[in-house]
Amino acid sequence: METIGERLRRAREAKNLSLESAAEAIRIRAGYLQALENDEFEKIVAPTYTKGFLRSYADYLGLDVSALLQDYQRDHLVES
Repeated sequence: METIGERLRRAREAKNLSLESAAEAIRIRAGYLQALENDEFEKIVAPTYTKGFLRSYADYLGLDVSALLQDYQRDHLVES
């Protein structure tokens, strides 16, 4: 099964987008998007920010936001 980061990266690459262009479009630092794509959620300040960044990035890439957030919460035992 693909990780959250792999799904994000695959969706971004399918749209031929660079991390920098995605970061500029959704106004989230490229370093944070890279952390999401690398499944390095601990590099983001707090789970609340992680969920917000995941929501924005997944929406921008046209992914199922609800499913992605459910996977994050299940895998990382984060409260809603």
